Amino acid sequence: MKLSQAKIFEPAQLYASHAYRFIKKLGCKPNDQLHFLLINDAKNTNRRYSFATELPAITLRKSFQALEPLAPRMKLYTKRNKLINVMRQNKKGYAVFMEINGRESTRKSPFNTIRAQFIDIDLNKITALLSTKEQAQQKIDSILSDPAERLKSITVTQNKKGQYRLLAERTRQRVAELKKHFITKHGDRIKDTTIVETKNGYHIYWVMRSGEISKFVPIQKALAQTFASDPMITNLSRVMRIPGFYHMKNPGSPYMVKVIQWGREVPFTQEELIASLSLQPLATAKFTQRRRKLRAKKTGSLTKITRR
Repeated sequence: MKLSQAKIFEPAQLYASHAYRFIKKLGCKPNDQLHFLLINDAKNTNRRYSFATELPAITLRKSFQALEPLAPRMKLYTKRNKLINVMRQNKKGYAVFMEINGRESTRKSPFNTIRAQFIDIDLNKITALLSTKEQAQQKIDSILSDPAERLKSITVTQNKKGQYRLLAERTRQRVAELKKHFITKHGDRIKDTTIVETKNGYHIYWVMRSGEISKFVPIQKALAQTFASDPMITNLSRVMRIPGFYHMKNPGSPYMVKVIQWGREVPFTQEELIASLSLQPLATAKFTQRRRKLRAKKTGSLTKITRR
């Protein structure tokens, strides 16, 4: 094997305890049933899957009290109660995700615990949705005119609605610079949080106590607006990458996902988080409701016109 093609794995032993410590940090209780998802991380997944461990995604579970403390030894149960070594599958190209919030028991049970409020900072991509080809070209010219930007690629694709989706991917050097800039810019606001470093950015957690289910989504949306993070990270059932395992989207360059800051010992309350960051979750929720009602009215009007 050529050196350029070899997988260089950062020693898993250095971060072997991170998965267990992170899950414990979330306040999981011994009898809590944890729900995991293994997803084939490689960009090129257009191949046939013939065996259970070669599926695009595998759902797994285990109670916290039965969970192994070290990631290389961690084994989880499949739907058929078969034990799978997670690190072995991770090195084959599967990313390791876990549902952050707690359910009553099974994966289909309702949620009963808000373990954390969290955001996903992805610094690898620049995305935009434009109406015309000319606007897409203007956006490309704007990006390329920035002397600080360093890009691997820029692609523009047209969707079914005729809109142009621009995707620019940054170089690893540029992502590293933006990581440092983010920590410098937001250091005071995230000094007490739990920070998980991923290949392309950070997952930042405000571990919760006595969180209300109804407040989770509005706070998530307010956090996303405040930190310009991924706006899709708002649902109760959201799964996130677990530290102590590798990011494998580029199989030739594995990246160890790890905790770089464990945060304070005492969990936050939702009220404290809202006050400390001057969030406006109610305003965000009302804005979303107004937008949905407006869309519903437009859809209703279009339906009436079509029926005529």
